[in-house]
Amino acid sequence: MPIRCWIDAVIGWASKYHRILLRTAWLGLVLTSGNVLAADDGLRISVYATAGDVLRYLNTAENRLKVEQVLAPLGVSRLFLEGRRGGEYVPPNRLREARVFWEERGIECAGGIATVPGQQFGVRQTGGLDWLNWESGKTRSDITRFFLENAVTFDTLMVDDFFCTGDVSPESVRLRGARSWGEYRRDLLVSLIDPIMQEPARKIRSNVRLIIKFPQWYDRFELFGYDPVRMSSRFDQVWVGTEVRNPRTRRMGYVQPTEGYMNFRWLQSIAGDKVVGAWFDHIECGAQHYLDQACQSVLAGARELTLFHLGDLMEGHPGDALLAAQLPRLRQLAGRVRNSSRQGIAFYKPPNGPAGENMYLADYLGMIGLPVLPVAQYPSESRVAFLPAQAAADPEIVDRMSRHLIQGATLIVTPAFIRMAGLGASELAGVQVGVSSLPVEATAFKAGSRSVPFAVPLELDATLTPVEASVRLWANMDQTRLPLLTVRRTGRGQVFVMNTRTFSEQDFLDSDEWLLAPKPRGLPAIPSELGDILRAAWLKPLNVSLKSPSGVALCLFGSNRFLHNFTDQIVRLRLDGDWLQINPNQWLWRD
Repeated sequence: MPIRCWIDAVIGWASKYHRILLRTAWLGLVLTSGNVLAADDGLRISVYATAGDVLRYLNTAENRLKVEQVLAPLGVSRLFLEGRRGGEYVPPNRLREARVFWEERGIECAGGIATVPGQQFGVRQTGGLDWLNWESGKTRSDITRFFLENAVTFDTLMVDDFFCTGDVSPESVRLRGARSWGEYRRDLLVSLIDPIMQEPARKIRSNVRLIIKFPQWYDRFELFGYDPVRMSSRFDQVWVGTEVRNPRTRRMGYVQPTEGYMNFRWLQSIAGDKVVGAWFDHIECGAQHYLDQACQSVLAGARELTLFHLGDLMEGHPGDALLAAQLPRLRQLAGRVRNSSRQGIAFYKPPNGPAGENMYLADYLGMIGLPVLPVAQYPSESRVAFLPAQAAADPEIVDRMSRHLIQGATLIVTPAFIRMAGLGASELAGVQVGVSSLPVEATAFKAGSRSVPFAVPLELDATLTPVEASVRLWANMDQTRLPLLTVRRTGRGQVFVMNTRTFSEQDFLDSDEWLLAPKPRGLPAIPSELGDILRAAWLKPLNVSLKSPSGVALCLFGSNRFLHNFTDQIVRLRLDGDWLQINPNQWLWRD
């Protein structure tokens, strides 16, 4: 008799008490086939059931048994049972019934809410997205009621990634005063955490744990009310959106596969060990996209993968079987990551710093084989640091740069950073830029005596002008040329200017996009000749060398290397002098 059938037979005869013990033991088994995996080896799998999922799939014992069969191959050890999603509402007795069923089977349950408006729930904002007006008394009382009601059933409650607002109602305009929209919205939402979430929940259950989930659009947080520093301090744990999906489609934005990793690492630099879980979904995903999300989440340091949502799992998706098959490798990767120290190029993004024309730049740098490590504090101990426009929000940035250069650091900046940081940064870099950006597209670059074409035009700032810096690379335009890469030595250090831009606020407005990359960009597709030159200059201080096509991401863990080939082609590359081959859409850990 197959082992699963034998266990089910025994469980059928057991008492309620023994059923709990046996189901718990079953979830902890590791079968060599890889069909069921341990839940306690450092990588936990959970599933988020929306309020609609709870009502549809967890409403009868028969349906719950069908769900159990779907969850088993993934070794799921926790379910988040959402009680409210706008107009969708699950009564407390239904939640308790579902919780008892799953906990008898050794699966922990937690609660959740998606704070979006419904016909009789909250008040919709005035603005372009379906978010709440948090100035509304009804919104506040409805949210308070949820926490009072659901803390009775669950000792853990998660707030899904809609704790944000773009409201521009007359009331918000008045209360905003002289503050920027971003500052006003951050102050507003932070001020509501205690009175409408924490206090009601703790009134019912003093030891309740609250989780905030941050979405994946990290370079837009400051505009729509997310304040990672102040918010993470008020919640017990943090989950991170790593749902990047298909990078070649418009519906969910042209998001790079590395974005979830960058988001997770940056938030962990703020909230530390409070950052536990990564959350991704099936939307607009092929099987490989789905697995890539899981891999990048584990690589970033996630201790729990939360799959959104139960309804998609029940309907079936090719990514589910692929994820189940690859869980042994993911668990092995989780163990390696957990026991290794990270190295790389520090990417300095202070909390709430506007991105200028460099939105989501870290994602694109990761796609050309640069081992980017986003950080929220100035990386004074890093040998190589990238300072995008966001870094200019640091009021001491020029002084920090100067001290860092004295230590021999290699700093990389962009025209947008120089524009926002001012004269001191301009002098250190030895270049000048215009008062505003002038976007242009380069069609080729000069490599020695050769002109190498770009497969996709590369976005540059036409106002970059060298003064005391040397031009390492030129970009060719139709009738002229522009500096593509400059360098200036300062004491023991050096400052590179990488002439690149991604998106500005105007790009978002022109594309009618609110949150995610609105257009394809040329940087992830630069020719290997250019990528090799950039990596040679910036990886040398790290004692690392990589010659590779674009589309291969590199992460450094002490003397170990991680490579992820996001392309559909077999890639031959040279890492630290050794030739390696990576199959399409595969990853490799090299000791």
